[in-house]
Amino acid sequence: MKAKILLISQDGKLLQQVTNALTEEGYTTISPERPSDARTLYQKENYNLVLIDVNIHETPYDRFVKDIRKNYPDTAIVLITGHSFPYNVIKGEVMDVDGYIVQPLTQEKIVTSVNRAVRQNELARENKRLLLIVTAAKKEWEATVDAIDDPLFVTDFDYTILRANLATFQGLGRGVKEVIGLKCHELMHCSNHALDDCPGKKARDSGEPATETVSFKGLRRRMTCSVYPQVFPVGGGLVHYLREPAANTEQQAETMAKYERLFDDARLPVLLIDGEDYKVADANQSAIMLFKYDPEQIFDVDVEELFAPSLRETVIDNMMKQLDNKEKPLKVKIMTSVKEEIDAFIIANRIEISQSSLIQLFIIPVDLISGER
Repeated sequence: MKAKILLISQDGKLLQQVTNALTEEGYTTISPERPSDARTLYQKENYNLVLIDVNIHETPYDRFVKDIRKNYPDTAIVLITGHSFPYNVIKGEVMDVDGYIVQPLTQEKIVTSVNRAVRQNELARENKRLLLIVTAAKKEWEATVDAIDDPLFVTDFDYTILRANLATFQGLGRGVKEVIGLKCHELMHCSNHALDDCPGKKARDSGEPATETVSFKGLRRRMTCSVYPQVFPVGGGLVHYLREPAANTEQQAETMAKYERLFDDARLPVLLIDGEDYKVADANQSAIMLFKYDPEQIFDVDVEELFAPSLRETVIDNMMKQLDNKEKPLKVKIMTSVKEEIDAFIIANRIEISQSSLIQLFIIPVDLISGER
């Protein structure tokens, strides 16, 4: 469906010319009888784009710009100017708009400018919606760490604690407000700086997982700490996992069984990819159903075979950049075992399980995003 556009002007000839050009392109264009009535229109209905003629004497055009930006930040704004840019723009004042159409008007100029603004607006809305869905999905996934009995907490690269599981709060004997937002070395080591043997410092500086057994004064015990650099919806940070220095085989097996149960029960399709040969090492039930593979068939499949042939090189490149926190989630077409293509977004994280380097690949079908609008 084409975008709905509000056109504000008191120039009847301009209104007719722009409306005719956009109607031929398939857009729905609405204009108030008087410019002063425009506010009533965009308060009642959501418009993808507002075109504003700067030569309005009844109401200064910049009032419309400020009001729309304040109350409807997702709406695109394009100004229709005279033979030059508005005086305040020439003076260097910043106008928060998405484009200009400079007269004399032509159909090609009108359509090109509007198409560009609408595409940019749709992309911005899609990115915003994606971020909300990704954040919610990640929060749902991360909430499962409360089921882990060992302390686990997340910091930014400056060692400020962003999240922590119940075991962390219980071990410290502190509440949420006494932990979140503080430096981990202050709470865990009772120090005003990161220790020299801090695995978090090593992981941050190297970009690789690091493990050390150190004394945690705040917990009143010596523990083994593994730290993993991670990519989050916004920015990146460090995941700290604390455990007893010498976990026996039975304890390790129990931890792995717990991880596998959480992995399998996740509603979001998740793949584990071998970090060396890029083959599928594991897949949860949601991923198996999405890709329509028999459980035993999806293992050892090259990850690129799970995507449309024309996008495979792009997908691998995006995954690698996501792991380095240099790229945003990518919209792709996944390829099911019955050659069905499905639009989806992918999010890649690097993780370590039993000393194996793996890529954790979240698959978010576009239908899931559309269903939660």
